[in-house]
Amino acid sequence: MSLSLTLGPLSFSPAAMPAVQVTRSSGVNMAIANPSKAVPFLSAPPCQSSKLAGAETGFDPLYLSEYIDIKWAREAELKHGRICMLAATGYFFQEFLALPGFPGYTPNGIEAATSVSPESLAQIVLFMSVVEYNSNLNKWTQDTMFTDPKREPGNLGFDPLHFGDNKASRARLEMAELKNGRLAMLAFSGMIHQTLVTGKPVWASLQDIFA
Repeated sequence: MSLSLTLGPLSFSPAAMPAVQVTRSSGVNMAIANPSKAVPFLSAPPCQSSKLAGAETGFDPLYLSEYIDIKWAREAELKHGRICMLAATGYFFQEFLALPGFPGYTPNGIEAATSVSPESLAQIVLFMSVVEYNSNLNKWTQDTMFTDPKREPGNLGFDPLHFGDNKASRARLEMAELKNGRLAMLAFSGMIHQTLVTGKPVWASLQDIFA
């Protein structure tokens, strides 16, 4: 049995059609040539190859290191981490310790920021300004801060106990400082929000939580 169709001078027959071979296509290759170690489905950001300790994991999902000098970013990260390590410790202990007769004292850290006298806050700001100026020597931007190739991010030369003299342990101590600084930034943020939500200092609200 055959099927043919004649339309005037033209004729059509399925048997006359050329055979078409259908083949299965190979799977789409989704592999990334240079993946991020932290987020494997993303390409590696520039920080991953910066050779800075703690940046080799390549965690930069917003690719900020494409626009910001990685050394300048590390300088800021270390400073914020150091400040938050001090702040997290002070935020906790100021519930129990205070200068005798100091005006405006309150165990609530949020309230303390507004109850402290302007003179006291001015001393804090002045001290921070002196440290910042001496550590940067009027080089503030990412274009000027590291014009000296010998300058290391976050190295202010402050090492009264000479921990950095031992080269074998220096790398480990630098990594420990970086990780503790990152943890302190999260911890201090959590302390602030805990006080805002509960309206109580950290230790007092923890007692209520675990009571």
